Amino acid sequence: MLECMEKYKNKFAVEFAKIMEVELKNWQKVQNKYRLEYVIYECLMGCILVFYLVYMPKQGFELFPSICGFFIISSIILCIHHVKNKAYQTNIKQKLYPNLLKIFDNTICYSNKYSASVSDAMSAYEKDCKVKNLKISNETFLSSGLFKGNKDVQRIDDDCFYGRYNDVDFTINETLFRCLVKENSEQVFDGVAMHFKMKKQIKSRVLIYSKNMFNKVPQGYEKVEFEYEKFNKKYNVYVQKSQNVNGQIEARYLFNTAFMDRFMQLQTSFRVSKMQCSIYEGSMLILLSTNKDLFEINPLFKKVDDINQYNYLFDEFASVLSFIDVLNLASKTGL
Repeated sequence: MLECMEKYKNKFAVEFAKIMEVELKNWQKVQNKYRLEYVIYECLMGCILVFYLVYMPKQGFELFPSICGFFIISSIILCIHHVKNKAYQTNIKQKLYPNLLKIFDNTICYSNKYSASVSDAMSAYEKDCKVKNLKISNETFLSSGLFKGNKDVQRIDDDCFYGRYNDVDFTINETLFRCLVKENSEQVFDGVAMHFKMKKQIKSRVLIYSKNMFNKVPQGYEKVEFEYEKFNKKYNVYVQKSQNVNGQIEARYLFNTAFMDRFMQLQTSFRVSKMQCSIYEGSMLILLSTNKDLFEINPLFKKVDDINQYNYLFDEFASVLSFIDVLNLASKTGL
């Protein structure tokens, strides 16, 4: 764990205990209900499988249509269970995540694609989160310089966070992003996107790619090498060429050892292999590519009050906020 975030660990555990004291009995009751439903669904699918593979062929039905029928019915049953289980998980996350994360800052909001629209039954906090734009704009993605594409965008957002820490606005989205590339719709990103509003003004756009993503110097850019070999071995850094600004100097001004260490820590905390970043003027966009669903919980067959299954949330946010601390993004210092 990052030493600068150690002070929050006990607060996280205390806040977790407070939430469980209020919500645990209700969540366990609902959990038992869904566990029973899951067992019933499994038994039902087993009976359907026997019916389609044993009984129907004996009645003269061909095997292939029988198998197709089984998969269709099973898919419907699993879809119903998935939707209900997602609703249960969302209910837990909407009550748990904001309260756990407020140990870092009271402004952190949470929402996801299963969240309900604004209603009178919502708390003031929930309404406030709904009013705020918790999503990184399409324009931010498209203008980042990280991939080619036009404004014909398709995206699916799951878990979304917004907050303000040390006077810095940040947004975190779990998103799948598609856009037109040479007249074809392509998936250009799937994972966790982070956007920071910087007060340090960087006049030359800087692009960072993991070594396993991009090894060709983009047109109009030049490569930047640092004395920190550990960072050089993991990432390629490119700065936009300009007649008016020395991008090499700007990049080295920002990329001190502390910045590079925390940048690498982000990738470690989120357990991803591919990472890219765009820095320009007062904006920083970081994209962490992943093939798994992050920020999820699996309370159906685990104890709801087992804090160990939520520790990853602490580690991920601790890495984000310590990144802001070390960057000193709140500072107006410039070149």
